[in-house]
Amino acid sequence: MLRQLNNLSKFTTSSLKYAANNTAAALVSLSASTRDDPTLPSPHVIAYWITETQRGLDAFFNDEFELAQTIFMQHHLESPFHAVGFALIAYVEAMLGFESDKIQTALERIAAAEVLARQFSKKARRRSWHHHQHRYTRYTSTEESAWTSPSSSDTTKRKSKPLSPEIQYELLATNCMLMSSTIQFLRNSWLEYMKAAYKLRKAYKLYEQMFESLTGQKASEYASHLKKKGSSSKKASSSPNFATTTPSTTTESLSSMLANSAQVRASWNEKRLSLFHMSRKPSFDVSCKKRPMSTLDCFIEDSSFTAIDNAIESGIFFGIGLFSLIFSLLPPRVNKILNTLGFHSSRPFALHLLTRSFNNQGLYSSLSALSLLAYYTNLSLFIHPQLLPNSLSLENARHILDQMKLSFPHGKIWKLLEGKLCKMEGKTRRGVEILRDARRRENTRVDLGTIAATLPPKKKKTDVCELAQLQALAVYEMGWGQIFLGDYFQAAETFFRLESMNNWSRAFYHYIATCCMFADEEYDKSALEFMQIPSILKRKRHLGGRLLPNEIFAERKIKHWKAKANNATVLDGPTLKRVVVVHPLWELIYLWNGFSQLTVSTLQLLKQTIETSLATLSKEDIGSDMSQLYLLLGVSVRELGDFDLADMYLRQSIRSEDIQCEDRWVIPHGLYEMAALCCFRIMQTKDVYQQMKLYKEAHEWIRKSEKHLAHRVNHLQQQQQQYPHSQETESVTSDNTGDSDWDSRLHVRCQLLIEKLEDFSL
Repeated sequence: MLRQLNNLSKFTTSSLKYAANNTAAALVSLSASTRDDPTLPSPHVIAYWITETQRGLDAFFNDEFELAQTIFMQHHLESPFHAVGFALIAYVEAMLGFESDKIQTALERIAAAEVLARQFSKKARRRSWHHHQHRYTRYTSTEESAWTSPSSSDTTKRKSKPLSPEIQYELLATNCMLMSSTIQFLRNSWLEYMKAAYKLRKAYKLYEQMFESLTGQKASEYASHLKKKGSSSKKASSSPNFATTTPSTTTESLSSMLANSAQVRASWNEKRLSLFHMSRKPSFDVSCKKRPMSTLDCFIEDSSFTAIDNAIESGIFFGIGLFSLIFSLLPPRVNKILNTLGFHSSRPFALHLLTRSFNNQGLYSSLSALSLLAYYTNLSLFIHPQLLPNSLSLENARHILDQMKLSFPHGKIWKLLEGKLCKMEGKTRRGVEILRDARRRENTRVDLGTIAATLPPKKKKTDVCELAQLQALAVYEMGWGQIFLGDYFQAAETFFRLESMNNWSRAFYHYIATCCMFADEEYDKSALEFMQIPSILKRKRHLGGRLLPNEIFAERKIKHWKAKANNATVLDGPTLKRVVVVHPLWELIYLWNGFSQLTVSTLQLLKQTIETSLATLSKEDIGSDMSQLYLLLGVSVRELGDFDLADMYLRQSIRSEDIQCEDRWVIPHGLYEMAALCCFRIMQTKDVYQQMKLYKEAHEWIRKSEKHLAHRVNHLQQQQQQYPHSQETESVTSDNTGDSDWDSRLHVRCQLLIEKLEDFSL
């Protein structure tokens, strides 16, 4: 009976939901499929497709997966916008789940969407749009004269050229290429890697061409002018802020405005594109330029053109901004190779474009917000919250997140990001509570365009994205929050639960959970659990699986403890307690950059425990762990506010370098921590001379850290070339010790710290 009532309620809601949309579809004559029609749809039909696709994305981000699926499936065979949205659902599901069947489904949908988009692009290219070219005109960069000398302003000003009418479809096809290339990297095949790299380069070049068509400038030129503008702002103000463009409240439709006189067009371009009209603070007020929220609005000419214009602009800014942001996170050596291949990266440039795309409120606004928030919240892995560059203020992230929560009150992805952001803001307990709510199933469903209704929990269909991996991410972040709060018992239970929820790395989840048991002084139980990890990894090898760096790291640690116990095959509780010198959980907390989130009592306990170990244990007992003990001690003392003592311990860590130590990540991290300590001292002192001295010292420590990493990599490469089949070199490579992840993170840490030093303007 309840099932019948539920089905009846669902049928009634769906009927009411699509009544207006079906009426609009009939008015725009969508009954005839555009696949059989050689002509292109009118701007009203395109605006209708864009608006419906936006509704589908809104439903997706609000956890209305069934509604999103239904909207995209309505016209995914005839509308390239719906087809890309339909592929996006499968893409997200595949990227979160890493399952082969979902990857294949995503690739098929992406390929179909790309073919449809290219068909529309060819139609638009063939069709004669001479009577519409006054509507599709490239933006003229009228502000160039301000960047050049007066004598050269007349010669450098570019002429206005028609913007190709097929650009909106090329943008969709390029998005498909981006999704396809990134998903191909999930396949363990060199052929797939080569195909993905080729598609990435091609997609990036297409984004660059569209960006130049939109702005009249190359992306590299735009980035350099933005950098100059940022430098002049720093000189003019002692507290520089990240510059971004604030959309004008009086901006009209691009298509309709460009149909007017040249004087009006030039005035509009100056307001829209000039970097000299950037506001001091990023504006997240989205009321200035809203997309049409009703399909009936698509029949109004201005609304139709506004929807099309916003979709083009936000899509191009999103694409080139996302590329630049990803490339800016790569190690310098990789970036040099990419630069030779035509890829360029600039973190401020990337954040600027993604922020503009978000403020645009076009079709890609939500995706830009997601990219920005994912970047902001993942910074906790790389840098201390107090050392964030001014361009990466948590206030900006909070503004974006508040807007997304207002737009999508039921979206769990935003709760996940809020929980991570709370931890960065020093509200770890609040973050854990939010993450706990994010992993729970909602009992209330609210359909877009209908009145909120309380319904019994529904069992999702197997073909609709449940985003179970999103729940796994919430559990993962909640577990780390519990560790930072010192709730080790709950943290162990959380990671053991995660081991059954997600198959990304069950062995490493098991390792984290067992480290929590060890911290909870359950030595006998933790010894038994540690001994299970080699068996888990052995089974993975036998099945042909490739071990992740984290798994190699955990395996190496257990081998190290066994070696200290005279190569014992099995460790019991008392033996494990005796051979473990560096607390395994504290080591993980440092590698996850979590010392800033620890409570004062935990930091004091850590300090006392390490000082006791250094005072009571002999050098033979400590062995190669001496450097790491001083590193953890120095960082904990710094968090307690004693900078002088932290300086002494960190220097001792660097002096205690042991060539035989397998933890090669310790020394370059110690050098980095010295640079971070200089930054803390710069913020503490008001003596200008002392600030200048610390500023130079910080740069020198960063240089030494990067040099140490580069020297180690070059030395290992030379060894492998001389002895390609030697087993002696295998145990010291970053890949074979599991340190490659820590090395990559350290590169990003150094880059962010350099940006912070530049904020001091010394």
